[in-house]
Amino acid sequence: MTHRPLGILAIALALFAAVITAPGAAADDNPYGDPNLVSMFDGKTLDGWTASKAGGWTVQGGAIHGTGTAGRGWIYYNRAQTGTFRWIFTVRQVSGNHAPTVLIWGSTQPIRDALGAIQFQPPNGGHWDYRPGHNNGGGKLFKAFPHPKWDVHQWAQCELIADQKTGVARMACCPLTAGAATCKATEVLDFTDRTAGQAGPLALQVHNGGIQDEYRGLYLESPVLTKPGQFLTT
Repeated sequence: MTHRPLGILAIALALFAAVITAPGAAADDNPYGDPNLVSMFDGKTLDGWTASKAGGWTVQGGAIHGTGTAGRGWIYYNRAQTGTFRWIFTVRQVSGNHAPTVLIWGSTQPIRDALGAIQFQPPNGGHWDYRPGHNNGGGKLFKAFPHPKWDVHQWAQCELIADQKTGVARMACCPLTAGAATCKATEVLDFTDRTAGQAGPLALQVHNGGIQDEYRGLYLESPVLTKPGQFLTT
């Protein structure tokens, strides 16, 4: 029998245990202090995402990149349909003539324009209501809050919290300084309609052809176990 020094065996066992117990840990780490957040993007592939059109989305520089070559279209997270959630992501626009847009409370059955969803426009808080029978700016259903107008071409962090039962969805955003993992967000937009909340996909949307938007650091919590109904980032 070969006898190995106990120190070497201990190190080998520790390394083996780390590999077994923490696969993909780097991809799942998040800077928000909430262990219930789940990473939605591995930084390398579009696994877990479904696009409306071929060629509209790719991975570039560790971000989900809207190419702008497939016209108006979306890509949605296909591993969860959720109505009550916390969704945190960072976003910037590389080029284009319309703010980045994300979609909540839509439906994939049937497929409609913009998934028939409620649209939030990060980071500055534009909006649209794509539900059947609406297709308008939403009027008093949305409430915008004053804040500095941030440059959409710079990375910004945004957090969306939504409650399916109450029909309330709120967004808080802030600009990320170079090298920063997080920033202190400001609430920029609320939406309220008790008839709107439903389980649906969370989606990123290129509003029209020629727009290139990028997203990274996407995390989802549903059900919301940490500070329900409260922002983590403000």
